[in-house]
Amino acid sequence: MRGSQLRHGAALSLLLLATVAHAQRPTRTDPGDAAALNAVFAKLGQKAGTSWNISGDPCTGAATDNTDIDSDPNFNPAIKCEVCTGGNTSVCRITKLKIYALDAVGPIPEELRNLTALTNLNLAQNYLTGPLPSFMGELTNMQYMSLGINALSGPVPKELGNLTNLIVLSFSSNNFSGPLPSELGNLAKLEQLYIDSAGVSGPLPSSLSKLTKMKQLWASDNDFTGQIPDYIGSWSSLTDLRFQGNSFQGPIPATLSNLGLLASLRIGDILNGSFSSLTFLNNLTSLNTLILRNCRISDKLVSTDFSKFTSLNLLDLSFNNITGEVPQTLLNLNSLTFLFLGNNSLSGSLPSSIGSLLKSLDFSYNQLSGSVPSWAKDSQFMRSVSGSDNSVYEPDDASLGPASFYVTGGPTWGVSNVGRFMDSRNGSYIIYSSHQFQNTLDTELFRNARMSPSSLRYFGIGLENGNYTVTLQFAEFDFPGGQSWKSTGRRVFDIYVQGVRKEQNFDIRKEAGGKSYTAVSKHYIVPVTKNFLEIHLFWAGKGTCCIPSQGYYGPAISALSATPNFTPTVRNAVAKKKGSKTGVIVGVIVGVAVLGLLAFAGIFVWRQKRRKLSLEQEELYSIVGRPNVLSYGELRSATENFSSNNLLGKGGYGSVYKGKLTDGRFVAVKQLSETSHQGKKEFATEIETISRVQHRNLVKLYGCCLEGNKPLLVYEYLENGSLDHALFGTNSVE
Repeated sequence: MRGSQLRHGAALSLLLLATVAHAQRPTRTDPGDAAALNAVFAKLGQKAGTSWNISGDPCTGAATDNTDIDSDPNFNPAIKCEVCTGGNTSVCRITKLKIYALDAVGPIPEELRNLTALTNLNLAQNYLTGPLPSFMGELTNMQYMSLGINALSGPVPKELGNLTNLIVLSFSSNNFSGPLPSELGNLAKLEQLYIDSAGVSGPLPSSLSKLTKMKQLWASDNDFTGQIPDYIGSWSSLTDLRFQGNSFQGPIPATLSNLGLLASLRIGDILNGSFSSLTFLNNLTSLNTLILRNCRISDKLVSTDFSKFTSLNLLDLSFNNITGEVPQTLLNLNSLTFLFLGNNSLSGSLPSSIGSLLKSLDFSYNQLSGSVPSWAKDSQFMRSVSGSDNSVYEPDDASLGPASFYVTGGPTWGVSNVGRFMDSRNGSYIIYSSHQFQNTLDTELFRNARMSPSSLRYFGIGLENGNYTVTLQFAEFDFPGGQSWKSTGRRVFDIYVQGVRKEQNFDIRKEAGGKSYTAVSKHYIVPVTKNFLEIHLFWAGKGTCCIPSQGYYGPAISALSATPNFTPTVRNAVAKKKGSKTGVIVGVIVGVAVLGLLAFAGIFVWRQKRRKLSLEQEELYSIVGRPNVLSYGELRSATENFSSNNLLGKGGYGSVYKGKLTDGRFVAVKQLSETSHQGKKEFATEIETISRVQHRNLVKLYGCCLEGNKPLLVYEYLENGSLDHALFGTNSVE
């Protein structure tokens, strides 16, 4: 109590405006304003700066000269005074108040209502609590009000609708509840509205249609429902619109086509309602950033003439139902740098060339065909770490970019990342901490974590089929406890294992009881049926975007492992005895850059023993030319993992299986046995002989595969069966 009194007394002396001081010298600051400022500072634990509080009068020094207190961190807290009247004994009103990112704690002081001349109020990035007072509606001269990144709660007061001079309003990243008041439609001069992560919900009020001067609206990570209103298409001055991570229904309104000045459009996570098309984009040729991710879009890319989008830098249409081919005109855009088209239904071959700036591309999880273009590249490297329970963790320490993947050296794990951290200066995909972590014996596992701005997948490759216990390990880094604006950050994402969503809106710190630097483990028992395990961490637009810095959001993971719940019968890199684990630990960047295309057409491009295979292929090519070389994965998929149901015959040479290639052709796949004693030369001779002999009654050779210990020959499949069946039928002979 005594400390509080001393602090209050200190503020009184610095903002001296007592009766004695008034008698000694003329007063320049309005007495009511000075008293109100004194009380606000005292309650929020702030202290006036000597640069503007000269001789105890607030409206002096930098408060009245040309100093720009917004851009200079040395002036914080700070005020600006104007409306000075009265000649030699002029009285000045406080028109600007800045208490920015100082971790001021407590409710908004009642005395703030007395600063009625305020036109600019910046209380952002503190730890203000309690409701947003209705008396804020009395500050009718207000033009710029920023209350973002605090801990304010309760409903948004309808009295804000009285601030009809407002040009900019921000109350993002708070804990409000309930709908937006319809009275906000009275703010006819409003040009910028920032309400992302504010906690509000319900449909957008129809009264907002009157906000025709709107230029920027950020409204992501709320719980807005219904459809995106058609009236937004009448905001002809709009340049920046963000609607990610809400509960909107489709379709996206066609009226958005009227927004010819729009430079940035980010809509995402429309999970219900009608499908949307891309035709409304044709008029939006001023776009620099276009994100329509996870929006129930069902259309073809050719419905939009992308050749007109000469300023487009980033395009993200991932997680939709876009069909057809990728047009060459899109990849030729000179300004396009980031292109994300994964998780759609695209078909055909990829264009043969790309624009000079286009370095990050994603076409994963589509139905593409043809060969991988020359502009697609990849890389890989390895180093392992052991856990306290003798688990072996392969490192995930690759410097992955916006559309990248690599495979660890086990060979056990693959990892892929898609997305770009928007508005971030550095955009780091791996974060570090030297902090001691609680709730774990393996602190070393948690010192680093991989983040992703969109989609992060881990792949267990070559696993023996059976049930596994998958363990995912997390710890939150940069949202410290206590009463700080940084503590208001939220990281929220979804977790899928084997395509099944296990967690929705998973929050690491919430799971840890509200604590950072505390290990959290999630365990799932999942089946592996095709020797393949997929773990998918997906950002659905939820969580804060800009705490502690711009572009800080999306899933993060420190380590993961898979333990077979059976005694393995196959000796491999995964498990050599019951209970052994294989995992991934995020490690230190070692300077190996990973570029290029993420997962060309399907799940992952597996490059095991790539160099050795390449040398063998070159040797084969020197003998027989260049046959159609197919991948082992493609043929394994075509024959359903060489299923006995597809077995056509067996002999000393090996087995023959029926298969169906991705282009629809049926083939016969000859798998040479290890006992056939057919070496590479004999293998090459067979290919050469069949390739040269052409006859309508002889099967054609489609190609071969050199991967693995059993070379594969791929023949034309004859639907009518063998000659003996044609002559004698299928009945057995006694």
